Amino acid sequence: MFQPPTLLVMAGCISAAKNISANIWNSMIASQGWTPARIYNVYRIAIACVLLLLHYGSDKALLGTHFPALFETTLFVYLGLTLASATLDNNRHRRAFPAWAQPAALISDLGMLTLVVHSNGGLEGGLAVLLLVTVAAGNILLRGRQGFLIAALATLSAMFEQFYFSIHTQHSSPFVLTESSLLGIAFFMVSLIIQQIAHRLEQSEKVTRQQQVAIERLEALNQQIVQRMRTGVLVFDDGFQVLMSNQSANNLFDSPMLGKHLPDALASRFHRWQDNPLLPLPTLRVSEQSPVLSPRFAQLDTGHENLTLLFLENTAQIAQEAQQMNLASLGRLSATLAHEIRNPLSAINHASDLLLDGDPSQEDQHLLQIIRNHVTRVNGIIHDVLDLSRRPKGQAERFILPTLIQEVTEQWKIKNTTGRIALHCQPDMEVRFDRSQLIQVLDNLIGNALRHGGDFCEVSLHCGHHDRTGLPWLRVQDNGQGISFEARDYLFEPFYTTAKDGNGLGLYLCRELCHANQATLDLEESSKGASFVITFAHPHRQFQ
Repeated sequence: MFQPPTLLVMAGCISAAKNISANIWNSMIASQGWTPARIYNVYRIAIACVLLLLHYGSDKALLGTHFPALFETTLFVYLGLTLASATLDNNRHRRAFPAWAQPAALISDLGMLTLVVHSNGGLEGGLAVLLLVTVAAGNILLRGRQGFLIAALATLSAMFEQFYFSIHTQHSSPFVLTESSLLGIAFFMVSLIIQQIAHRLEQSEKVTRQQQVAIERLEALNQQIVQRMRTGVLVFDDGFQVLMSNQSANNLFDSPMLGKHLPDALASRFHRWQDNPLLPLPTLRVSEQSPVLSPRFAQLDTGHENLTLLFLENTAQIAQEAQQMNLASLGRLSATLAHEIRNPLSAINHASDLLLDGDPSQEDQHLLQIIRNHVTRVNGIIHDVLDLSRRPKGQAERFILPTLIQEVTEQWKIKNTTGRIALHCQPDMEVRFDRSQLIQVLDNLIGNALRHGGDFCEVSLHCGHHDRTGLPWLRVQDNGQGISFEARDYLFEPFYTTAKDGNGLGLYLCRELCHANQATLDLEESSKGASFVITFAHPHRQFQ
């Protein structure tokens, strides 16, 4: 029968072992810390509890019959040591332990287990196999010569047990140590095999960590490249839910697109692309202030889901790059033409001057004046073409827009006596533009309005911010006759003009200057007169 104090001590030890094991288990689950040391701690606690249960679990003890007192004392001490070791190992992140702590713990395990084997009747008791697990754990945790030291100590323990019980039982010669020798060979072979496996696993983990670092570096590089691309990039699934978007795409839509539904205009173009991937897709605007975009689709097969890549190209930037190439070719051509045309024009102009000095008739004077006017017009066209082809790169800067507009309007009020210019603008409105180029654009727009608006034309300049995008805008509007419906489609084309003395480069040059400063110039619908709107880029945006 069990003694109550013994039962209480055993119950308390098992309860403590249960609580500490639960804490270790929860810690491993929370941090995924399935380290060999923690697994070995759980094994040690489980073995101590199982041996205690087998010893006290029935009326007749199954284990520890040779030396019951030593068996019980050793198991309780061993269970206490394992619980303390497991608790310290579980809190290892809070403090550092010396290098000798792990070898000392394994050697103490060997001592405790040797006493358990001894109190159970030596090698014949069947518990010597427990030493094999300790040897394996020692070679995983220590490696090298320290691991072989654990195997050597376990072999010496086995030889001592066989030698001791051979003397006391006198059933065999104490110098015939065959069983313990074979067990010692097994210990060393386990040590060798475990160390080889552990070394290979360590190398595999090292390669895996290196590959993980390389993958993370590559992922960060790809993310930086995609985020800094000028092309808008979206990734959406079969339900048209946007899963990824870069900064350029967010700027085109004027809001973050992650988690939103793909616009219907893009969804319809996606269906057209699915029907015929080779068919060019029409361009579109995703908002009133966005540039004209060219969509392109591509499949993104990840292996477990079908995703689609959407590339949104700003056609204004593409057209601007193409225009820069055209301007470079135009510059070379115009330089040659200017030299070849200006020489005959100079001769014609000089001849007309000579004819005028010869006291011509009134009819001849009229004809000579027509010649001089057309020579001046041709010279003006050559001058404008040369200026367009040689136009320097703009130096965009932030400044207060009303201040610049006030300077421009004051100059026009001095030059013009019939028209009226009114300014309606917020006093602190900022824009980013090249100052000299914006002055050139405003001079051209105001000049066209006063020239085509009639004798008492009124030009009004309004500015503000778009409600949704926050982009600044400027409207130049007059109360004249307006622009005919037929002329609207060709208004910004070079050399197209409705005036007899115009060259058709003014509005074309204005739009090119706006594009060079990441702005847009458009003709908007107006009930009376002509209305041109400049939509500026955000003043905080740095041009690339």
